[in-house]
Amino acid sequence: MKNLRLKTRCVSVFVLFLAIAPLISLHIPSVSDRFVQDASPRTAQDSIEIFHEGAVNEIRVVEYASFEDAISALETGEVDVFGHRLNRSHYEMLGSYSAIETQWAFDTSSYLLALNANHYPLANHHLRQAIAYSIDKTTIVQSAMNGTADEMDFLLPLCNEYSPEEAYGGVYYSNNLDEAFNSLAEAGMLDVDDDGIVEAPNGSEIVFDIWYPFDTPGMNETATILASNLLSIGLNTTLTALNSSTIQNEIASHNSTYSLALYQQDLPRYGFAWAATTFHSSNIDEFGENIANIDDPQLNNLAEDYLDAVTIETALDIGMEAMMTIRDLSPVIPLFANRWLSVFSQANFQGWVNDTREGSFGLWNAISVTAKDSSNRPLVVAVLPSFFNDFFQGPNPFAGNIPVDSSWLVGYRFNPYLLVFDTPLASRPDGSAVPRHATSWEIDFLGTVPDLTRNQSRSTYYCDPNANWTDGAGMNAQDYRFTFEYYSNKSLTSYAQDIARVKVTGDYVAGVDYEVHDAFSFRYLGVLPILAEHIWTGRDPYSWQPDIADMIGSGPYLFSQFEVGSSLSLQRNPNYYPEVDTQPPTLRTLTIVPDDPIPAESVVFRAFADDRSKITNVRLSYIYRVGNINFTGSQLMTLQPSGYEATIPARVTADSVIWEISATDAWNNQAVIASGSYSRNPTTTGNGIDMSSLIFAGGIAGVIFLTVAIVVFRRKR
Repeated sequence: MKNLRLKTRCVSVFVLFLAIAPLISLHIPSVSDRFVQDASPRTAQDSIEIFHEGAVNEIRVVEYASFEDAISALETGEVDVFGHRLNRSHYEMLGSYSAIETQWAFDTSSYLLALNANHYPLANHHLRQAIAYSIDKTTIVQSAMNGTADEMDFLLPLCNEYSPEEAYGGVYYSNNLDEAFNSLAEAGMLDVDDDGIVEAPNGSEIVFDIWYPFDTPGMNETATILASNLLSIGLNTTLTALNSSTIQNEIASHNSTYSLALYQQDLPRYGFAWAATTFHSSNIDEFGENIANIDDPQLNNLAEDYLDAVTIETALDIGMEAMMTIRDLSPVIPLFANRWLSVFSQANFQGWVNDTREGSFGLWNAISVTAKDSSNRPLVVAVLPSFFNDFFQGPNPFAGNIPVDSSWLVGYRFNPYLLVFDTPLASRPDGSAVPRHATSWEIDFLGTVPDLTRNQSRSTYYCDPNANWTDGAGMNAQDYRFTFEYYSNKSLTSYAQDIARVKVTGDYVAGVDYEVHDAFSFRYLGVLPILAEHIWTGRDPYSWQPDIADMIGSGPYLFSQFEVGSSLSLQRNPNYYPEVDTQPPTLRTLTIVPDDPIPAESVVFRAFADDRSKITNVRLSYIYRVGNINFTGSQLMTLQPSGYEATIPARVTADSVIWEISATDAWNNQAVIASGSYSRNPTTTGNGIDMSSLIFAGGIAGVIFLTVAIVVFRRKR
């Protein structure tokens, strides 16, 4: 009887445990307890710089009859900045003015020593390298160019954000005769007859002819220095003076008779495309390409690899490798990059930006300076008659019939159009890109999207949904579509023939297809002014003469007054919108299929999210609960027409599943935008306990009651 009682009690305890175990395991921790990642938003750093509103209420442009009149007004504080880059002939005049500040800026215009690989024995890269080692670029810059240029070893201008000059330049700045003679020896070129002049490997005497432009300042002196440098390593030369246009045309047309020539080259302001690809052998017959007439397998392979790059990171790596290789193989020898000069006064305003890209009259100074006395004084820009005669003929930016290209956009004169019309992005003084109207951007190729050809690229801009035109209308991706089609159809820019189409996705995403495989095409296209479709539709860009009030823009300033041929005023736009995005993405809609899921079946999640910027990452994370054991998983959700989509796989043994969806934008703002759970028996009470579990517990309780009753009954017997 004692054993029977013990067995009965053990059964009772076991049954009681079975009854309460489901109730204990039904406690589900909250999502924030279970997932390691922080569910709170992470915001972008406040120090991230973007294009911003102006601090000055009015910018006034005033014409002066001569340079001397304008500079005198600048000296007295009557005006604050001269709105043109200075001619070199004006440089020496500045010494007599004590109150004028100077701002040097880097030009894309550079001078190279072109070497014709078809001229024996210049196909030998050791000889070309010997020539590079022999040249004293520092003396050329200081003596021939009077300090108005910068030495170069690489085929990128100093205004290009990726220029390796500061980090790696200098190997060939000063002549290194020891390295030059070593390279000559490797080329098989020695002074056999001991006359101070080396002979070619075939024993012939060498005399290189140096073409130089006699009509370009500093080139006579540069050619003389080059001849002396080459003679110091036993290379004899003759100098041939030609006008600059003849040299430029002959070299660009692949003249086969020249050996060496001083050649002016405009280098790419953005990326590496020209420098990395121009020396491919397929370009030998292309005007302005492969001016060295070279066929080198290393240069061919690098050019092909660059054209196959499908990410900016890959293009950057290959581009930098190409720069180093070109420097050392020396198909051409970069000598120097020109500088240009602008001037301003600090009498009335402070906060001037050291802008080595756009100069003192550039956009960053226009939106950055503040009055010293906290007054409401206007910022006054002095211009010459050519400004109103040739450039600003009215509020229509195309009336002057000047193509919207790099010379229109940057560094030649003050450009009020770029303060009135926004561009997708802006270039900082260091050359890097920052948001302006587009909060972010990306570049795609055939390898990343299916609807492009191998020779195309797509620049996609994510428009700021907070942006408005100055008439109050919203600014969106349709304005981008209209603008780039307008530029292309009307041939308004030098890039017009390469704009293939514009693909709009939703209200605020526009992708511009470009007929060039270039990882940095988003920079060229991203600095073009965006036009309001509802204003420009049906307008002829060359003949339309709108009033000031009709010219609607979206920039930090708007036109307020214009007197033909003499003056212009711009007023600060009080509703200018750019700001750092500090808000994380939010959920718009969420669909779960099936809508009443259980762990034993696969569950599909489709989410639409909203953000001011581009959403870069949406992740679905989940936990399977199997008894008291957790199994975790996560996956990136892929963007489909139906939204961001991912699936939680079925797990038959799971009691429940806890899930959450997190999203991150281009500014690294992150938040959990949705979360929840589902279980094996989806019908639950209000406190989250399964009804089936309660029924099961009730059944067990009945069994316990019956067992106790039997024990009591037996005791009584």
